[in-house]
Order: sequence, then C-alpha cells, then structure tokens
Amino acid sequence: MKKTFGLILLCVTMFLSFSSCSNDDEDVFVTTEQVIGTWDVIWAEQDGESIDVPEGYIYITLKEDGSYRTTMFTDYYIGTYRLEGNTVVGTTKDPITEYYKFTSLNGNNADIDYSNSVGESYKFKAKKR
Repeated sequence: MKKTFGLILLCVTMFLSFSSCSNDDEDVFVTTEQVIGTWDVIWAEQDGESIDVPEGYIYITLKEDGSYRTTMFTDYYIGTYRLEGNTVVGTTKDPITEYYKFTSLNGNNADIDYSNSVGESYKFKAKKR
C-alpha cells in the first residue's frame, strides 16, 4: 500500500509541476491590419526602471504601404517594415534595425518589447489612436 501511495504521489507531483510551467514567450497572433496605425507609448521601462513619457513623446506610425516612423522624444527614425510573426521588424535609412515584439494585444492596447541593432531595449505599453 505504501508503494502504491508513493507512486500515486509521485505521479501527481510530476503532473502538477509540468502543468504549472508555462512558456513566458508564448507568441501573440498579430496581423498587419491590427498593427497598422499610430501607437502612442503611454508607459516605458528600460533596465527595470520606469521612464516618464509625456503624451506624444514616443509613438510609432506603421503605414499600409510598409513604411514607418518612430518618434522618441526629439529623435525620429523613418524606414520600411515587415511583420514576422508577432514582431514588426523595421529598417531605417541609417540603417538601424528595430524590433517591436507584440507580447500582448487587446483591441487598441498593446505591450511591446522594443529593441534595436545598436543595443537599446525597452518595454512599452502603447495605445493605438
């Protein structure tokens, strides 16, 4: 009886440990139609620190023709983009490659992990105009 109980306990423990694990990198399904438009960043974080983002200071405009513009405070970048899964990959004229990974998309609200080829990375909460 002890062996049976021990085996059942082991099986239950294994089941619970496997079922409680989740993939934090689960992909969000994103279509081109969903991302086209202007996304105003309403909150940002870099290296675990929140950044004060005044309204209109950081935004991304993705156009239907495949062109885009990113404005970050007083800098802006223009180029072309493509959608790869849940990530908008933009290439500026410099050329710098920018990655906007949509980790959450709920209507006009999104969580976006931003990074670029020069090593910058941010977490954004954005709202589509």
